[in-house]
Amino acid sequence: MNTSSRGRVTINFSFEKREIIILSVLLALAFIVRFILFPLPGYKVDLNTFSSWFNTAAQYGPRVFYNIVKWSDYPPLNIYLFWGLGSIANTFSLFGTAQISYLIKLLPSFFDIVTTGVVFIYLRNRLNFKTSLIAASLYAFNPAIIINSAIWGQLDAIYTFLLLLSLVLILASKPKLSIVFLVLSLLTKPQSIALAPLILFLIFKKYNWKTLGTSLLIGVATLFIVIIPFEWSNPLVFLSNIYLGAYQGYAYTTVNAFNLWALGGLWVRETAFLFIIGWMLFGALVVFALFVLQKRFSISGELLAIFIAFMLFFGFFMLPTRIHERYLFPALSVLTLAFPFIKKIRPIYIILSATFFMNQAYVLYYLNLDTFIAPGDPVVIVVSLINLMMLMYVLALLWDEFKGRPWLSSKSIKINSDKKAEVKKCGD
Repeated sequence: MNTSSRGRVTINFSFEKREIIILSVLLALAFIVRFILFPLPGYKVDLNTFSSWFNTAAQYGPRVFYNIVKWSDYPPLNIYLFWGLGSIANTFSLFGTAQISYLIKLLPSFFDIVTTGVVFIYLRNRLNFKTSLIAASLYAFNPAIIINSAIWGQLDAIYTFLLLLSLVLILASKPKLSIVFLVLSLLTKPQSIALAPLILFLIFKKYNWKTLGTSLLIGVATLFIVIIPFEWSNPLVFLSNIYLGAYQGYAYTTVNAFNLWALGGLWVRETAFLFIIGWMLFGALVVFALFVLQKRFSISGELLAIFIAFMLFFGFFMLPTRIHERYLFPALSVLTLAFPFIKKIRPIYIILSATFFMNQAYVLYYLNLDTFIAPGDPVVIVVSLINLMMLMYVLALLWDEFKGRPWLSSKSIKINSDKKAEVKKCGD
């Protein structure tokens, strides 16, 4: 990895012309694959809802968007994107035509591509070109990623890009920028909160209270800059109404997520007890993960931080109630960063990609039939059990790290020979 005179990791954007051309071809192919799949039907209700929001944002602008639509569970940063793309749709008279779904799917597909670029840049600063390109390809052509963006037309790629950038920036010793992108991700999707404990911990761990306080102030400033066009009289009430209103609308143990709660059926009415149990389980996972990071950071460092970022996303998908089928999405992008380095996470990536694809495809099939998946459905049970076993395996790996049994090894990776400043062993 590239290091400065103070030993901090830096990000190098200067690559050979040949590398830039090959990467551009890869990204172009990844987009073409998605574009070819655009005509496949997503979920009509979601696409119609997005079309309506795009149209409203284009006609009235962000300022009064929430007053006009009456209901929207998407936070404010999305509305700027709805405004821009809705204006394009208006210009070309796409509303009410089949092509509007192409425009909707174009948005997350674009963010899939730039996320792939972030993965490549991160890895290329640490590894040789071939290895970095292969790992980036794993994300660019992952069927579980493609079905979400290019077929269903969901927007999970947007906040995933912002979260991944936040993680990469804190690893590159850019705490203030990291907080900015973390806040932007929270203003895109509330489930971004899963990464917040790690980012805040790393800022404090690597710096001090002053840097943490300054970074938080910058984060608050970022929040207000984004929401001021919507609301300046009482912004906290404005945000709480959006987030809590959306969250309270899904008071079920699982909203089509094949997780721990799916073993008891999907869309089961949640009780206060189950709600508390779910969040206690996730809270315990967060505390244990950060405790291990505190103990082992000086030894396992960056790779352990990445693994824990993945754990937080995976645990967020598996343990709390009210989780949707798509909330595993950011876990795969983070896992891609560690794929070339850690042999033991490679089967995790492959298996979770398969179960995540199955979860989305199965749910989308039933949604388009306009029916619920029956309790005890064998596909739901089997996939949920596989996910649960993978969570147990991930926790076992973290326990090994806690006990000092090293497994964060990258000996099989040939580090690029021209990176003389690179550490001898990734993770040290």
